[in-house]
Amino acid sequence: MYEYLDHTSDVYIHVCSESLEGLFAESAEAATEVMFNTRAVEMRRSIQVEMDAKDLEQLLYLWIDRLIYHFDSDSFALGRAEVEKVEVDGIARLSAILWGEEYDPAKHGQRTGIKAMTYSLMRIHHDGGAWHAYFVVDI
Repeated sequence: MYEYLDHTSDVYIHVCSESLEGLFAESAEAATEVMFNTRAVEMRRSIQVEMDAKDLEQLLYLWIDRLIYHFDSDSFALGRAEVEKVEVDGIARLSAILWGEEYDPAKHGQRTGIKAMTYSLMRIHHDGGAWHAYFVVDI
């Protein structure tokens, strides 16, 4: 589950999930939905992603940054992020498969472009029942 929160100039996102894997998968959808209609994307191509970071916040930053990179550089429209594993054991690690296809504005729509992921207002916490992430993308 995700929602867009009020922000004066950028897009402020709150994501909630029962697992870290779900939190990162939902964060991917929330961020890419800002740019285009993810529901119009067919799962024709996959990209394997493995990444390490010093903590969960940096991992989330690198994760969203990677999605923006694939969209901008490869014209890759993400339809679904299959996050296989997120673990923290001294360092934070993520393993995932991105599913999607070549971006087509006529098919996927054209919404607001994301310039970059930010650390602004970022926080990740577990409240005992669910994981929550808050982050801002620069538009």
